[in-house]
Amino acid sequence: MMTGSRLIAPEGYLCLSKGITYHFLNSNGKRNRVRLVMFSDRGKELSAHLITLTRIEFEEALENGWVLEDGPGDKFPPWLAPIDGVSVTHLEGRRHSVKESYDQKVNRRFMAICDLVARRDEILADDNPDSLINAHAKGQKPQQNAARVRLWFYTYITFGYNKWALMPPLHRIGGWNREDPSRTRKLGRPSPKGKLYGYPSDARMKEKILSGFLKFKSEYKTKNDIYNAIVIHEFGCIVLGDIDDKKYVHPDGKPFPSFNQIKYWIGQLISPKALRRALKGQHKARAMSGAEGSFAELIINVNQNVEFDGYNISEKLTGLIEESAVDSFCVVRAVCGLSGAVLGVGFAEGKENMDAYKMALFCMAIDKVKFGDLFGIEIKSGEWPSEGLSGGTVFDRGPGAGYESEPNINWLKAFELTPVFSGQSKATVEASHPRDKKSLGQPTHVHSKLNFVEMAKREILRAISDNRTSDAGRRMEEEMYMAGIKPTPFNIYNYWSCRGRDSSIGMQFDTAVRTFLKNCPAHIRKDAVYLYGRKYRSQSLVATGVFDRVAMNGVIETSVFVLTMCVRHIWIEVNGVLYELDFVRTASTPAGTVDISLRDLQEIDQLRRNAAAALRDERPAAQQHFKDRFKRNTGKDSDSGERKLGRPAKGGAAQRDGADYDRFRGKAK
Repeated sequence: MMTGSRLIAPEGYLCLSKGITYHFLNSNGKRNRVRLVMFSDRGKELSAHLITLTRIEFEEALENGWVLEDGPGDKFPPWLAPIDGVSVTHLEGRRHSVKESYDQKVNRRFMAICDLVARRDEILADDNPDSLINAHAKGQKPQQNAARVRLWFYTYITFGYNKWALMPPLHRIGGWNREDPSRTRKLGRPSPKGKLYGYPSDARMKEKILSGFLKFKSEYKTKNDIYNAIVIHEFGCIVLGDIDDKKYVHPDGKPFPSFNQIKYWIGQLISPKALRRALKGQHKARAMSGAEGSFAELIINVNQNVEFDGYNISEKLTGLIEESAVDSFCVVRAVCGLSGAVLGVGFAEGKENMDAYKMALFCMAIDKVKFGDLFGIEIKSGEWPSEGLSGGTVFDRGPGAGYESEPNINWLKAFELTPVFSGQSKATVEASHPRDKKSLGQPTHVHSKLNFVEMAKREILRAISDNRTSDAGRRMEEEMYMAGIKPTPFNIYNYWSCRGRDSSIGMQFDTAVRTFLKNCPAHIRKDAVYLYGRKYRSQSLVATGVFDRVAMNGVIETSVFVLTMCVRHIWIEVNGVLYELDFVRTASTPAGTVDISLRDLQEIDQLRRNAAAALRDERPAAQQHFKDRFKRNTGKDSDSGERKLGRPAKGGAAQRDGADYDRFRGKAK
């Protein structure tokens, strides 16, 4: 259980009502107090209400099932669910009249609560947190609405310290009924013929537009032809005016649509593929469409403080192409300071670097079942339960010296770099590293039969194994032994987390991908997304129609997010939404080539380019060689002949030659 976890009371409990969802804030052991928050959404009004229970009451309710955790915790406010996963840049780009950007709106709200966020622990530990927040709101210049400041503060700390959780629900604007019969004025951009010129598009008009289009559509007609047919035959209009000013009018003054109204509503009422098929014909529409594809002691909570460090695998790996012994890679582990559990792993080819640390942060932030799936490993639910980032992070000074902490200030509270060559400064993670048995004999080395990805899979499973088998007896409390808890990091982590002593900070999966994964150049073609020659696609991306647009415009240069140690999946952002793509595997694709590292993929791509260049240079000479062989055999050039105008004659001579040729082949009657 972490900050923001959803809680329900199926039959009610003390001040908790059934049918209402509460969010967990914190558990204060010193004051024997647990804080929950309830958000109310009444359409135009949002509010937050603080709930207080004693820790004894709260933990007793959890143990007896009176209070339950209702699925995974929310990482974004429920009232902003329609824009969850859509990048702010995309939302900003869709606005027309901008007086204040979304970033300015959110920053203005955050500035009103930034002092409260810095005093978060003090406020939540107070007997009446709302009074402190109200006093802060009144002291602002200009004075702020206290209820809104309370809503912003509780929203910010509940949903992962994400400033975008403070976004106003502007997507709700404009939900009024545009088909009100009392509305007689045409909506949209004013006509050049006057602001009041034209008729509104009511339900009856749209029905006639659709029926007329379905009746008169043809691949041989232009849009003007279809418009004329609809206006004349469906709406009964006639043409009036002099030779230089012709226009449609209705004899009885009844409403009829303009060309742009018909064009707009046909595009709204009919899917793009069906519309393209109706206007272009089946064959041309198919040609314009994308391909369907070839088929410890000072720590109270777990995740309160996490240490990062890397170790090098001693075995020599097997190269993908030549199968020779190649240097192994570095494994970075993130270890919980309280439980000793491994919360995340990352990998770096060669030396320890920041990419490996970011991969470990990515592993921490997401669900481990999903993380295993990215490497082709089945990790069962609850087998590696940790999910969420830590506000207190300890990095090794080498790669950590270049880490930009300011962009991650929304979740990163404390960032520490250990002194050089000071293993004791991060003893928790140093003690968790696997060690080889040393020998005083002649030096030897192990040539492993595993490649990079297979070794990465081994290290992931080793982390899960260490969590369940390492001796963590020194981290145990007496009450744990009394509760029958085995002295392993896995059990210690679950024990404290289930009691609300969990400082994990949730992060959306899309945000984790954008924040921590490596960005690589790629190409979108009409059948797939190509990364170093390898094809990727997904049904959800196909549904966006991006391949249809590419089919008309050629190749699009783009960038994708990549997990460097395994390129089974990649992620691409289209229209502000992130899509996960799978490697396109054919029936002849060997099973061992699905999971390869980014470096292996780059090497294969270079081999592919070299082979294509060699073929390009060889082709003209090879073609000429076979033309020369033909000439030596027949005495004639392979392309000898004379081009004449018109079709060949079919006179008597041609018929006699045809009969002779049939007799020569034995087909004459």
